[in-house]
Amino acid sequence: MVEETGMNTTGLKKSLMDKIFCYVAMALFIALPVGEIINEILVKNKVKFGKVYLYPSYFQPYIVAAFGILLTALVIVSFVVRIVKKNFKFYVADVFYFTLMIFMLLSMIFSVNFGVFAGGNFYYSEHPFHFLCYYGLFYCGSMIADSKLRKNLLYTYFVVAVIQGIVAFLQTFRIEISYCLFYNYRASRVSAYGLLQNTNFYGALSLILVISVAGLFVFSSVLLKKKALKWIFFDVALLVFYTMLASNSRLAWLGFAGATFTYIISLIVMRKSNMDKDKLKKITTDFLIMGAGFLIVLLIAFFCTNYIIGRIKVTAEDTLQRVGQDGFGHGRGKIWRAALHSVPRHWVNGIGLDNLAQCFREMPGWKPGDYVQDKGHNEYIHILATQGIFAIVNYLALLVYTAVTAVKRIIKETDDVKRCLLWIFFTVFAAYVCQAALNSSVMNVAPYFWIVLGLCTPREKPISFKKR
Repeated sequence: MVEETGMNTTGLKKSLMDKIFCYVAMALFIALPVGEIINEILVKNKVKFGKVYLYPSYFQPYIVAAFGILLTALVIVSFVVRIVKKNFKFYVADVFYFTLMIFMLLSMIFSVNFGVFAGGNFYYSEHPFHFLCYYGLFYCGSMIADSKLRKNLLYTYFVVAVIQGIVAFLQTFRIEISYCLFYNYRASRVSAYGLLQNTNFYGALSLILVISVAGLFVFSSVLLKKKALKWIFFDVALLVFYTMLASNSRLAWLGFAGATFTYIISLIVMRKSNMDKDKLKKITTDFLIMGAGFLIVLLIAFFCTNYIIGRIKVTAEDTLQRVGQDGFGHGRGKIWRAALHSVPRHWVNGIGLDNLAQCFREMPGWKPGDYVQDKGHNEYIHILATQGIFAIVNYLALLVYTAVTAVKRIIKETDDVKRCLLWIFFTVFAAYVCQAALNSSVMNVAPYFWIVLGLCTPREKPISFKKR
């Protein structure tokens, strides 16, 4: 009886901890867009706080940093609670949490410019506290097993999609709350940047939101009790998809293609799984309906706007005609060359945490005033150059482990709700890792990915340190 009570107490502690992790993450995801709306209203009305000059995205770095500190404290509490139990178990997710933290700290400590990060306190820089937030979200995502909590996270993404989608849609009509931080991305160009101040960054976030909300529609036959809600998800997915196209972000196209390919392959594979054939048929039908909706929006954008034709023309000019040149990929060739040039000299710990600009300063012939770039516009090259070869190998190992184990769980899972939720998260994962080949990690987009990475990483089989 005592033993049973102890087990129930342990289960209650685990359930409570998971809820805390979930609700803290949800609070962060909502705080980012809502905080930015409040900030932009203050900027528009020229409200000042003493000598502090407010500008769009001013508060977002501080929000992420604050949650980074909070999540790290919760992770420590979680480990203490787990350790005091008689039967402590160590999982692969725990290993990656510590290795990610170690390589980040080593890169920061041995940076060629200690204490210097991209753009100072500017909105897209990634300070150590931001990485604490990313890795804390990864940890808490790996801890959350309850399907209701996982649904709540998806519903939070839906709320964010509504907020970001409406703001971005209005921007396509030259209606904005406040000015865009960069003149080149002003709404006068009839492009969407949402509440992120940058079209590429919004392209990445809108991609995550589109795949998440579309997933709720595709798997509505399993996940929803009120079927009428599925058409709300359908409408919002189309709205955000349109704004994704309006962002003029080609990296979002790449990510969307990756997600579509993942869905097609997984639906083919699942035909031979143990999933109920009628349920799979309904899922396939809703996938085709969702695809038809996307196609209609794509055709409207093609014939009624310059979003598609304009970007195809630019791609032909600055990519296909400049392969191997610095201008390749809208200047990405120059950035990648500088980043890779620094690797032989800083291969162990990288040139410094989020300190890519230093790579340009070490290029032969560089002089003050010459071109520099803070971000690698390729997340993998950026990690390699700034954190070193061991860090990128560790990160790629995490991605491979996540992909392999997620696929196995989707195929073998017997609970359809758990299976479908994981299916959605895995598709979001696939979309993000594809677009990351042309984009950089930034603090107001990355949090939405890192928890998904954790949600795809299982805690089912602990690591055994016993000799076999």
